[in-house]
This record gives sequence, C-alpha cells and structure tokens, in this order.
Amino acid sequence: MLFNSPKAAKRIGVQFLSVASAECFGRDVSPTHFASLLKECRSVNTVRQIHQKIIAYGLLSYPASLLSVSLPPLPSHSYVSPKSLGTGVVASYLACGATSDALSVLERVTPSPAVWWNLLVREHIKEGRLDRAIGVSCRMLRAGTKPDHFTLPYALKACGELPSYRCGSAFHGLICCNGFESNVFVCNALVVMYSRCGSLEDASLVFDEITRKGIDDVISWNSIVAAHVKGSNPQTALDLFSEMTTIVHEKATNERSDIISIVNILPACASLKALPQTKEIHGYAIQNGTFPDAFVCNALIDTYAKCGSMKDALKVFNAMEFKDVVSWNAMVTGYTQSGNFGAAFELFKNMRKENIPLDVITWSAVIAGYAQRGCGQEALDAFQQMILYGSEPNSVTIISLLSACASLGALSQGMETHAYSLKKCLLSLDNGFGGDGDGEDLMVHNALIDMYSKCKSFKAARSIFDSIPRRERNVVTWTVMIGGYAQYGDSNDALKLFSEMISKPYAVAPNAYTISCILMACAHLAALRTGKQIHAYATRHHEYEASVYFVANCLIDMYSKCGDVDTARNVFDSMPERNEVSWTSMMSGYGMHGRGKEALDIFDKMQKAGFVPDDISFLVLLYACSHSGMVDQGLDYFDIMRRDYGVVASAEHYACVIDLLARSGRLDKAWKTIQEIPMEPSAVIWVALLSACRVHSNVELAEYALNKLVSMKAENDGSYTLISNIYATARRWKDVARIRQLMKKSGIKKRPGCSWVQGKKGTASFFVGDRSHPLSPEIYSLLERLIGRIKVMGYVPEINFALHDVDDEEKNNLLTEHSEKLALAYGLLTTSPGCPIRITKNLRVCGDCHSAFTYISKIVDHEIIVRDSSRFHHFKNGSCSCGGYW
Repeated sequence: MLFNSPKAAKRIGVQFLSVASAECFGRDVSPTHFASLLKECRSVNTVRQIHQKIIAYGLLSYPASLLSVSLPPLPSHSYVSPKSLGTGVVASYLACGATSDALSVLERVTPSPAVWWNLLVREHIKEGRLDRAIGVSCRMLRAGTKPDHFTLPYALKACGELPSYRCGSAFHGLICCNGFESNVFVCNALVVMYSRCGSLEDASLVFDEITRKGIDDVISWNSIVAAHVKGSNPQTALDLFSEMTTIVHEKATNERSDIISIVNILPACASLKALPQTKEIHGYAIQNGTFPDAFVCNALIDTYAKCGSMKDALKVFNAMEFKDVVSWNAMVTGYTQSGNFGAAFELFKNMRKENIPLDVITWSAVIAGYAQRGCGQEALDAFQQMILYGSEPNSVTIISLLSACASLGALSQGMETHAYSLKKCLLSLDNGFGGDGDGEDLMVHNALIDMYSKCKSFKAARSIFDSIPRRERNVVTWTVMIGGYAQYGDSNDALKLFSEMISKPYAVAPNAYTISCILMACAHLAALRTGKQIHAYATRHHEYEASVYFVANCLIDMYSKCGDVDTARNVFDSMPERNEVSWTSMMSGYGMHGRGKEALDIFDKMQKAGFVPDDISFLVLLYACSHSGMVDQGLDYFDIMRRDYGVVASAEHYACVIDLLARSGRLDKAWKTIQEIPMEPSAVIWVALLSACRVHSNVELAEYALNKLVSMKAENDGSYTLISNIYATARRWKDVARIRQLMKKSGIKKRPGCSWVQGKKGTASFFVGDRSHPLSPEIYSLLERLIGRIKVMGYVPEINFALHDVDDEEKNNLLTEHSEKLALAYGLLTTSPGCPIRITKNLRVCGDCHSAFTYISKIVDHEIIVRDSSRFHHFKNGSCSCGGYW
C-alpha cells in the first residue's frame, strides 16, 4: 500500500540527485522541500526518484494544509494549484510526458481532482491514442472521480474520432445521469460525436433538444450544419444555415464563429452546384465583414469553381489583399476541374515566376490536369519536376500519375509508380483500408487496378482486386475491374464479376459507369438476354435517370450490337434529351444492320435538332452507306462533308469511300481514289482495298495491298487470311501454302473461327468441326438433312471457301463443319418456333455459309441473325439484309 505509510515524517539528510538536490536533502526534509524539487524536475527518472523518497517517508499522507504548494503550470495549460503532494507528483509526471506513471499515481490519490484526469485524457487524444483516452475516462469513473464539463467533451471527441458509436452513446447516458444535459458545451460535443460516428439522426435529436431548451449557440448551429454537409444532406444544411442567420445573430457571436459558419456551408453549395446560394453567402460574408478573410475567400474560390463559375472565382481571387498558396492552388485546381487546362498551366507558370511556394496540392493539380487532358507524357514529366523540386507526393498525386500511365498504356512507368507508392508508404500491404470504403489507400488500389487493366495486365489488376477484402470494396473498385475486362479483356469475366458485385453478402449497388461498362460487355458478347436484364435493372432504379446519356447511349449501342436495332430505336425515341453520341450511336446501329435509309433519316433529324455533324458523324454515315450499297449517296455526303461543313477527311473517311467503291465493283475508281489521297495511305485504307479484292477476286491488286501492309508492319492474321482466300479462289494452292509458311515464319497464328448462339440454357460455342457438345449427333444429323433439302432448292456449295487442296467431296464435308452452321443447327434444336436465332462469329461469315443460310431461311420458321466481325446479316424468307454488300 503505497499511500498507507506511517504518518510521522522524519528529518534526515541524504545525498542523491544533483549537488543542489543534495544540499536540499541535507537540511530538514518537509513536503514543501519535495514540492520545490518537483518544480525543478526535467526528466522522468528524476521525478521517479523523488516519488520514491516521498513514499518512503510517508509524506503523501500529510494534512492538505501542509502540502499547499505552488507548482509550475504545465506547458499550454493555465495554472491549477494542487491540493496535495500526490497531485504534485502527477503534475510532474505529466510535464515530463510520462502518462502511464501519472495515471498510476492518480488512481491511488483520494480524492483525485478531475483536472488532472482531463489533462491525461487530452494528452492521449493529442498523441492520437484515442482508445487509451476513452480507457482513462473509464478508469477515472472507477477511481470515484466525477467527470466535469471538460472531461466529457474530451471523451466524446475521442469516441467521434475513433469512431465508436457504442462508447459515445454510453457517455451520453453518463451525461444525463450527472446532470450535464443542459450544458451547451457538452451537448455541442455530443452533436459532433454522433455526426462523426455516422449517426446523423442522433445528432439531430440532440440539436433539437438544445434548441428546445434555448441553450443553443453559434457552435451548436455550426456543428449541425457541418454534420449535414458531411452526411451528404447539403440541401438540409443550406436550410439550417438560412434559419441560423435569422436566429443566431441575436446570440453572442464573434468574427471567428462567423468565419467557421461560412466555411462550413460552402461545401454544401459546391456539392449542389448551387451558384445562386453561393452568391448569397458571398454577400452575407461581405455584410458581416468576414469576406476579406483568407479562409472565406479560399472557400469561395473553391465553391465557385465547383459550381462551374471560374469567372466569379477569379473575381474573388483578384479581390484578395493577401493570397496564400491555398488561394493559388484553389484557382489552379478549379481551372483543371473545369477543363480549362490552358488557364491552369498559365497560372502555374505565374506561381513559379512569382516564387509562390509550390506544395503537393499545386503539383497534384497540374499532374491531374495533364492526365485528364490525355497528355500522359507531360504528366510524367511534371512528376519528375515535382520530385526534383523536393515536394513529397501524396495519394492524390499518385492517383493522377497512374491515370496518366493508363492513358499512355505505359505499363513500366505504372509499375514504377506502384513501387514508389509502396516505398513511400502511400499504399499498405496489410489490407488496412480503414473500414469506410473511401480511404485514400483504397483510392490508390482502385487507380492501380484501372492502370493495370488499361495496360492489359489483367493478372496484376485482378491480383490487386482480390487482395482487397470484399467488405471494403466500393463501387469504384468493382467498376474499374469490370470496365477493364469489358474494354480490354474478356467480357465474360466482366459479366461474372458484375454478378458477384450485386450478390450478398456485401453487395454493392452499381452506378451509371458500372451499368455502362457491363452493357459494353453485353454488346461485345452479343449477350442480348443479359443486356435486357441490365436494362430492366436500370429502369427499376431511378437514380440512373440523372445519367441518361451514359446509360441510354450504351443501351442503344448494346441493342444494336446484339441484333435488336428496333429496340435500340425505342430507347433512342424515349430519351428526354439527346447528345451527339446518341445520334451517332443510332446511325451506327442502322449502318451495321444495312439499313442505310434509316441512318440517313437519323442524320437529317440530327441536323434539324440543331446538332452540327462532325467528323465522327460523317464517318458513321459513310459506313452506313457502304454497308447498304448506297454508293452515290455516300459519295455525295463525302463531297458535302468537305464542301459545306469544312470537315477535313481523315484516313478513316477515305477508307470508307474506298470500301464503298470497291464493294460495288468499282475497283478502278477505288484505286484512283487511293492515288489521289492527299496523305500517305494508312493501313486501314489498304485493308479496305484488300477486303474488296476478296469479293471481286482481283489477285494482282490484293498482292499489292498486302505488300504495302507488310512494308508498314501492319499485317495480321486477317490480312493473310484474305490473300489466302483470294489465292484459293484462283486455285493457286502453292501460293496458299506459301502464305501459310510465311505466317508460321512470322509467328502470326490464324484465329480459329468461333461462333456462339444463345439458347434456353445459356450460350453455346462452336469451332470448326466441333463435336464436343452433348447434342453433336443431333446437330450433324440436322445439318445433313438441311443441306439435302436446300440442294434440291438450288443451293450449290461454294467449294472455293474450303481452303484446302482436296477433292470436291472432302471440301463439301469441310464446309458442312463450319462453326456458324453448327451454331445454326443448335439454335434450331433449342429455340422455340418463331423466335429469332442470334449467332455471333468472331471472324467474317463464310461465303458458303451465307449462301446456305439464305436458302435455309426459306424452310425454317425463324429469322436468322448473324453478327460477324464486320456487320449484321438478317436472313429471312430467302434473302439477307446485306443485299450482297458484306
């Protein structure tokens, strides 16, 4: 029992500590002398030695009147006179930062003043030891010391910053039991605690109780307004602020409170993009004299920028007497976010000219500006300058840099950035994501997934994705991984991942970008059934109406690429508003289905709606004319584009014109057009010519086009396959063998033809000669019967599409085994009568299969819809929608 020593104190002389201390102990020892020594202590070891002597001589139990001494005030604290030598020891321990020793003594001093407990709690909060701060508060109660109006706000602050709703609500009960429910200081702390714990409802209840009792002050209002801003209720925050300005002005306020009020509410205006309200608050700041304050001006600049009014932001900036780096950063960031990169970079240059200190926010804004502008290399250069300047990057910098690497496809630089993030501890390895799904660490992980996906390094992207615990993944995490698969990888993986995303437990609601990405995956796979399900999901959830352009445009594209262009038109017609992409998507949809007249009609309506066609619009229009055999109309639009709209024709426009001419048999005109092109013909032009040569069996011109592609190093398996087909048609088998040998030598492998068809039980895929499907016997038996029937009707197998030097009977067998024929037979076996059969092929449809499907469409009760790598073919009643232009 440390504090139960004998009460009699002895006078002794001791030699310890410093010489001065030895002199002191050489005289009569009394509590006053020990208190004097404690005042001079500068190290925890010295305090411990004095503490031991005090205990040894039983001085802690002297009457309080003998122990009233003057101890030095703690740093940054107002002086509090201790009532016992025990609290004097506590004070010395606290002054030396020995909180554990102070706590040990304080628990044994009876009674122990609340002020020293408060100091202990505050010290733990200051050092970030929030759980210990709450623990000290609890030990204080167990020691029998009643909390005061300082203890409880400290404890509530620790609960809010953790956050711990359970502990915070327990302290709320303690507040009510101890009669502090009418203390505005304590109640304000309760509002903030509940807000930080995410319980806006409880924060509002406490605030309502404060106002009902009439004890509210400006801090109460600021706290609840800030709570609603943080709780994503900006409109409620604005309403409260409006009410506050008419009520709180009657209470005692000061300039600092007014500044906090204004800085609190402006983020609400920014989130709502409420420009009129921002101007009203600006006027309110001028009226109450807080406008020249730098905090208010910087907040106004930021808010005006986020409201899209850089003109007003610039006025505030120019009106500032003193501009700090935050002011400059707010302007640079504002220009960057508004897309005015020129002004942002000019301001950045001015900062350097005027020697304004550049901090991480400045550099991050510039790097983000370059990245958003698509100037990835400039972003990387700016990052190098930032490092040389001596500025340490933060998570925002890294995210912007990764975005630049993604736009460039710069995998090596992205990996270096990844390594740098680990080295600088900007990225954790222990899955410490903070639990709120919005931490900076998670944002960096999301940016890494996006970068690796866009650089087509899916193994690395998926590894990072899988390392994030499922409960911690937010909508961005799922979207960047799904979008990566949909745009650059396997769309099947995108569909699987989307199904996981919306599955319990830890289901995450997709946003408009997620919906757009998954619709893109459905379009790639021609997965109409899944696309319809996504459409129904988006229709049920009305929040996607705010993103009508994103979702509706993707729906038009999805339905068009899945073969249902009429539903695409229904989506288009139901849009309340349309942008350029809407019109272009609809034209493209009609073009790929060979419905050129409808495409031209959309083009005319687009102009009547006030949209000026650009180079993309005309490219889609020429494409539609090409696939519909509308040669003269296409040539006319090509002339109108240059003459009436001033659109300079690109290589892609010329490729469409050449394709248009060549498909119609005007190879001479196509060749002349190539010679007249005012630029060096690109690979896409030679591919268009080579494709046309396949249709018209022009060997000489095809060889010339292929040689051009080889010299440009732009040849691929498709180019070699085309020339091989042309040689086979001409029965030049040695040349076919030579091309195959050349492909083998060059390491180019021909993609195997693959066709897939949607059935009642999912999608079935087939390769050439595929016999792996359980229904293969029935499939081949049905094909044999169908081929027999259409031969009677006049079908003659086009054996030139069997690219092997074998006899005609063997060629007939090879043609029967083509993947699209197998897919059709499966579709006929599994699809209900009258329902369309939708087949997708990864390559262009075989000419013999095209002929066979035309005949088969006469004898089956189905529309056969085939999507190949070029366009759609709708076979019905013995004809195809392509009209021979494919």
